[in-house]
Amino acid sequence: MPTSLNVTPVSFHKGQKRINLRAALETQQYKTSSVEMTFGELARAYLAVHYNGADMQLRKWIDLLNNRSAWEVGVEELALAGIAMIDNGYAPGTVNRNFSQIGSVYRWAKQQRLTPVGFISPTLSQHRYEELMRHIFISDEEVQRLIDGAAAHEDRRFQVLIRLLAETGCRFSEVAERRWKDFDLEACSIEVLHTKTKRARMMFFSQTTSELIQRVWISRPPGELLFESRRTKGAVLTYRKPWNKLRKAIGREDFNMNDLRHHRAKLLLESGSTLAVASQTIGNSSLILYRRYGHLESQAMQAAAKASWR
Repeated sequence: MPTSLNVTPVSFHKGQKRINLRAALETQQYKTSSVEMTFGELARAYLAVHYNGADMQLRKWIDLLNNRSAWEVGVEELALAGIAMIDNGYAPGTVNRNFSQIGSVYRWAKQQRLTPVGFISPTLSQHRYEELMRHIFISDEEVQRLIDGAAAHEDRRFQVLIRLLAETGCRFSEVAERRWKDFDLEACSIEVLHTKTKRARMMFFSQTTSELIQRVWISRPPGELLFESRRTKGAVLTYRKPWNKLRKAIGREDFNMNDLRHHRAKLLLESGSTLAVASQTIGNSSLILYRRYGHLESQAMQAAAKASWR
């Protein structure tokens, strides 16, 4: 059989774009070979463009794998490191998040076409440790105190962040990394195309929060980050210090920003939403929410059934 790319041209339907595939492939050839990098170089390149707190988790891995080829880090090597972390007191969930962070580095490398052809991240086949379900309760009054207390911070954006986390059920990164083009202040909605669950989501907030946003930000260029550092261009603020001060002030040092998501899930279920709707709203699996709040859905269904008995 002939192997030449010089094949007889095929007919095209009206409107179909014609392509010279040979020429197109030739322009791509320079992208088919990998970039030789150490793990340390790759991780630092990732951190240079991702201001998401990953430096804290990646630091230990850079120390361990710094001069190793990024593409030769093995599955077994990571697995043994995970066991060592468990043996030294790390929580299973923390180890899982470390593996996920390394996986994010490799996914980014693949998007940038840095990896060898056919490269598979060593994190994909890693054993994930079973995590104990973290049950934490916070009252509506305590959440309101968090919102009110955040207003005392000199950066008014902090209160907007807390309000958005409490009202939308978003993860911190899903709010903190948003740009103005993702917001519709009239519809009081946020569109998040890239989420942890790999599914786009639309989140909603109150009219009160929309009005606050419009007071805090006079200028709203579409491509600008809402919570960008005023010192470092492109860096997302974490607000760790004001958050720690705030939760200490209300006597809830055990409460994390992302726990506001589960408070929102509880409110949704208590108001009659199904587990399916609540899980889609906050971006968690229905199974996880069932384990946490299945009894609330049952109570809502019972109330609805009783209301139908006329």
